[in-house]
Parts: sequence; C-alpha cells; structure tokens
Amino acid sequence: MNNIAVFCSSSNALDNRFYNFAEVFARQLAIEGYNLVYGGANVGMMKRIADTVREGGGKVMGVIPEEFARRGLTEQNADEIIIVADMHQRKKKIIELSDAFVALPGGFGTLDELLEVIVLKQLSFISGPVVVLNFDGFFDPVLEQFEVIFSNNFAKPHLKDIYYVASCVDDVFDYIRTYEPSLDKEWHKVNKEDFKK
Repeated sequence: MNNIAVFCSSSNALDNRFYNFAEVFARQLAIEGYNLVYGGANVGMMKRIADTVREGGGKVMGVIPEEFARRGLTEQNADEIIIVADMHQRKKKIIELSDAFVALPGGFGTLDELLEVIVLKQLSFISGPVVVLNFDGFFDPVLEQFEVIFSNNFAKPHLKDIYYVASCVDDVFDYIRTYEPSLDKEWHKVNKEDFKK
C-alpha cells in the first residue's frame, strides 16, 4: 500500500487549528513513507498537507479540473499534477491512483468524496481502507446520521466495517499499516429478502 488519498478542505477561511492539524497529519504521512494523492489545489488544508508532505520527503500527486487550473489554483510544488475535465473525473482519477482513503475535516466536496468511496467499497469496486479522521469531533454529526441509517435498516449493521473512525493521527496509520481486506464479508451481494422487509 503506497498511495493515500486525502480528502479535506480547500478553504483559506478556517480556524488555524485545522491547518495545524493538517500539518501534523501530513508530517506523519511522510514519515510513514506513503505518497499523497489529493485534489491538487494550492489553497486551504490541501496546500498545507501537500507542502508538509513535500517538506518531509514524500511524493505529492495532485488531480485538478481544467477550470481550477485556469483560475491559477494548481499546486506548483507537486511532483505530479494531472489535469482532468471536471470534478467527476477528478474523483475517478484520485480513486484509481489510491490504495487507501482518509477524510479530514472539509466541506461538501469532502463529504461527497468520503461517501463515494464508502459506496464503492460497499459494492466491492475498491477494497482498500477508508478512514474518517474525526479531529475534535468534526464528523460527529455525520457519524450520528450514519447511525440513523443503520438503526432504521437503510443499511445493514455489518457495513460499519467498511470504514474506520480514527480519533487521532497515529490511529489512522496503525489501522492502515495492519489493514487486511475482509474476504469473508461479501458486501456486494444483495439478499432479495432484504427488499421484502
């Protein structure tokens, strides 16, 4: 497992604690020897993470839509930048390049990316670890909504195993380092009886 996709905010208007935390995470990612795959932007937590990984000797691969590149939002210090047509192609390419996926605090785009990889793993299109790094309880409301989904049978309880909630940076890398796909859990197989309940 070499490439880790990181989903996070591109906003420059956040409290400094989010940028500081992004740097802590990125520093550890570089120490662990992983490559960063991310949205390719030179703003917000994205830039802090990319810069910190590079400073730590890690490789940075960015994927950015043409429109953002035209606006001058491309990270110039990345080892590799891939320019794609649109946001859909951006997600697709990031997922193709990555072996693991980590969501840090972010906005609607981050939630979109997180939910996409959860669904893809549920349907067995990907098999790598999906981690929610719940810094300072940021994802608590999202995780509570997940529990509402489970408790009302919109998703089966065993699907909780397709993502992992980490409470700190070390927890993320401990999980990824020891991760093994659960071959005995056939998440993609749908029981017709489920639709009759």
